[in-house]
Amino acid sequence: MNPTASTPATVRESARRGDPGVFGQAVLRLLTHETTVDAVHVLSPHFRLVSLRSDAFRRLAHVPGDKVQVRVGGMAFRTFTPFRMGEGDDALGLLGYVHVMGPRRSMDLPAIDRSTVFVGDETSLGLALALCGTPLGGLDTHFIFEVGNAAEVRAVLEAMGRGMLQHAWLVERRPDGAHLADVETALARYAAADAFRQYVLSGQSLAIQRLQRTLRGAGAKPSQMLVKAYWAPGKTALD
Repeated sequence: MNPTASTPATVRESARRGDPGVFGQAVLRLLTHETTVDAVHVLSPHFRLVSLRSDAFRRLAHVPGDKVQVRVGGMAFRTFTPFRMGEGDDALGLLGYVHVMGPRRSMDLPAIDRSTVFVGDETSLGLALALCGTPLGGLDTHFIFEVGNAAEVRAVLEAMGRGMLQHAWLVERRPDGAHLADVETALARYAAADAFRQYVLSGQSLAIQRLQRTLRGAGAKPSQMLVKAYWAPGKTALD
């Protein structure tokens, strides 16, 4: 008997747990890297700062705004924007939101060279941290986040200690979405004050679509908008 062959009982147990089959395992070996969870810091009831280590990270080129995909079980992955990954370093930092876990190339943040308005939610904090790691460091960036608990998110941002993020405007989410009207008013004001401003819109897909319409109505061009939807109502995650 081939010692590496799986018995029917083993195959059934593996399928019941949701483990990948032979083909899935081959794909994982080809396309993924094994990492070690170096530390998990509880920043608040809903946020976790996760540090991963792998020798493979030393060989990977990284640009702020790139995304990584983390396998969470079977062939299911979640996407994050790492905000700490130095060239030649074996460490990578991820900021995870417990209820909505959501980043190859995602957004070319270092190419931003003008005044910027960044709008997102809890799933966008990693991207915002990555923006602060660019040469301009988010220096001339206005950060707006729609959040469920402003006090909790404020504490997380202060704990991360990243310059402009500590002055972000936090808009608490309302069930009817009425809070977005305040964000729309602010975006229209920004667009009227600077016709060349850049906009980064991330987070929930429906909110992004609504804000895109607002910006277009205020005269902003599609080329001025960098857009990334991380999730949508009724869906686990988007890539």
